[in-house]
Amino acid sequence: MAAPDDVIHTTCLNYTKFFSANDKEGWLGLFAEGATVQDPVGTPVHEGKEAIAAFWDQSREMVSEIELRMIKANVCAGEAAFFMEVRPTVGDQQMVLPAIDVMTFDDDGHITTMRAFFEFGDMKPAED
Repeated sequence: MAAPDDVIHTTCLNYTKFFSANDKEGWLGLFAEGATVQDPVGTPVHEGKEAIAAFWDQSREMVSEIELRMIKANVCAGEAAFFMEVRPTVGDQQMVLPAIDVMTFDDDGHITTMRAFFEFGDMKPAED
């Protein structure tokens, strides 16, 4: 039986909240054992919490800050797709990159798979 939609929605909100707050342990706690992350789709898959933690470290080395702003989440039958803005700070300039994350979840609402869809060519300076 899939986790309730409200539990999954909360996990998605916490995903963006913990990532934006630089809370690595909170963010990693959202993933099931053996979870996979492919960010972006087409790149190698990070499998298991150790590999996902290394992905976190790598993403934090590229920019000084990253904020994730969820725009809309759709949760259906144990899965979620949500549209968000990825807002990395590069030097002293905040950029914005539209992205869609697609996730599956275990019965407790932990992320089992995460796949990110975005095009780097869409990144532009933030206007706000």
